[in-house]
Amino acid sequence: MTNLPEKQKKLAESLSALPSCLIAFSGGLDSVFLAFMAKAHVPGRVLCVTVSDPSTPRRDIESAKESAESHGLEHLVIQSEIQPEVLINTSERCYHCKSALFTRLDSIREKEGLAVILDGENASDSADDRPGSRAAREHGILSPLAVAGLAKSDIRELAREAGLKIWDRPASACLCSRVPFGTAIDTGTLGKIDRTEDFIRSNGIGMVRARAEGKGIRLELGRKENTEGNWAMLKALDSQIMKFGWESIEIDPNGYVPAGMRKKDDGK
Repeated sequence: MTNLPEKQKKLAESLSALPSCLIAFSGGLDSVFLAFMAKAHVPGRVLCVTVSDPSTPRRDIESAKESAESHGLEHLVIQSEIQPEVLINTSERCYHCKSALFTRLDSIREKEGLAVILDGENASDSADDRPGSRAAREHGILSPLAVAGLAKSDIRELAREAGLKIWDRPASACLCSRVPFGTAIDTGTLGKIDRTEDFIRSNGIGMVRARAEGKGIRLELGRKENTEGNWAMLKALDSQIMKFGWESIEIDPNGYVPAGMRKKDDGK
């Protein structure tokens, strides 16, 4: 099995072979680490682009801006809307979303005269059958982290060694993933979900998913956060959470289940 220094070397070599690039920059660990490495090894211009729409958690936009500024990355935030095909919310939701994203990014790439588009998919992601990954391949998007064999745990370790503040940031995902397939998505619900998760995080729970189910929500806490003490705290905060517009609140005792371990008809 390839060790971590060899994987990092393979990543550096692949980036060095690119004349220039545009990076799909979500502000999460993977895209930030990829941009950090690209700046160091791509000989030409590296442009990081974040697309913001109502499905994007506000904290992700702030994280993208802060990380870009911290590491001297050229960064562009563009506003967008959620495509109708995504709002219908079939099992192909992520495919339609990523297809629209990559089409938009490709127009920017062409306008800016950049060679290729990179995304932050890693080897852990590529082990799953993901519609978004299929869209990336169809649009010719390169995934250097996955090609180098870097799994999520590898990237966390390398980011920690490099002194990236984001190294231990909990995984994030678009807000549409909080709505079960088959339920139409509206931006009002996405805003409620975003405000709810921000409020819970402000009370010290770093990893949380607020999954909309009818007019209520089901809260999933991260493995470290899924404790009886936190359940009790959330119960005490019921009335405040309800003010975001929910009629019921449930805490899932099983906690958060990562995307790769969920059934195919689930979200992230």
